[in-house]
Amino acid sequence: MRPRSRNEKEKRQRRESILEAARSKILSKGYEKTAMDDIAQAAGLSRGLLYVYFKDKDDILMGLVLNAGEALLERMRQAVKETRSGIEAMTAIGEAYYRFYLEDNDHFQFLCMQMALHSPTKVAHEATANQEEMMAVEDQIMALTRDAVQKGIDDGTIDPNKVDNPLQTAMFVRGALHGVIMLQDRSGSSLFDRTDLDRTELIHYAMRVVTSEFSVR
Repeated sequence: MRPRSRNEKEKRQRRESILEAARSKILSKGYEKTAMDDIAQAAGLSRGLLYVYFKDKDDILMGLVLNAGEALLERMRQAVKETRSGIEAMTAIGEAYYRFYLEDNDHFQFLCMQMALHSPTKVAHEATANQEEMMAVEDQIMALTRDAVQKGIDDGTIDPNKVDNPLQTAMFVRGALHGVIMLQDRSGSSLFDRTDLDRTELIHYAMRVVTSEFSVR
């Protein structure tokens, strides 16, 4: 009998090969048009074997979303390490999210799919292991931003009179930046192609506005 550690390693490798096949198919065909048969064929496996590793297609998507969330969390953690104040940390987290969009767009798209599709989002008692892990990753991302806001209040770089709840402020910052990123994306508003509006400048403007809104003046 082979050692259990080797068995687990092989399982992880097989799981990641399925996710890689799914990533390619979903990005090229779209989530709705991608079937389990497509993923199985791309992975060089039988359809039945996919169900050994994933509950269904939604679960495969959540596996991809989890990989994306972990990649984003690591970027944000690294960005915060190089800051000294709360307002700097909040700004660094926003910039890390934008760099994630630019430099790791495949992962960014899977996070957007999670937001747009209803079926992969189950109530907590129905959640798969991938969903539970992703919820934990999202909690860590939001905690990182919340802690940056609280640090700013504590070190005097964020005005406490402008923050009712650090987590609420963290969610607002996340939503505001994500909205602007989606607006300036090629699939967003066509106004950028008809006027002299600059996509990158809009992002930087949004970050300045958010920062100045909460910073101590």
